[in-house]
Amino acid sequence: MDEKRSLRFLKERLLNMYFKKLIGIEKVENKHIKVREAVRAIVIRDGHILMVHSNKGDFKFPGGGIESGETHREALIREVLEETGYVDTIVGEKFGVFLERREDVFDQDILFEMNSHYYLCECRGETVAQQLEGYEIEQGFTPKWITIEEAISQNECAQKLSGYNGWIERETYVLHEILKFISKRVIKQ
Repeated sequence: MDEKRSLRFLKERLLNMYFKKLIGIEKVENKHIKVREAVRAIVIRDGHILMVHSNKGDFKFPGGGIESGETHREALIREVLEETGYVDTIVGEKFGVFLERREDVFDQDILFEMNSHYYLCECRGETVAQQLEGYEIEQGFTPKWITIEEAISQNECAQKLSGYNGWIERETYVLHEILKFISKRVIKQ
């Protein structure tokens, strides 16, 4: 399937979000919840997906936390620029939301909830140098175009190693959802 048809199929389906997934603690009883909102870009071009590769061998979607006063769109454009160097990012429809709820590592009376909003995006034009910080520099974040199947395989291998990144489960789940969605569209054709 060519890229334009893949994107058209994704956009048709995105009228209603494709997935909403919760992992971790489902029921919240007598605990305060600390919520962090994040946005993540799904960028597909020529049968490849734009991912950020770490020196731990895994792949994550470009994106991150929303800063105070930012819209999802503004945060996504900023995060894609910082992590990949793409200057011109077009934010499209929402593909899904992945919620992670766990005990806070610093305070057992608090639950930490990460709400990751995934959007179909397009990156056009030139790239500039990445603008990485802290752990992103330590992990050698590098933007890479890779097939969805290769990203899934690499993440599944990296998850078997000690000290793997906590985002692997989330990112691998979303990669599988994208692959399933594209496969369903191809079969119906």
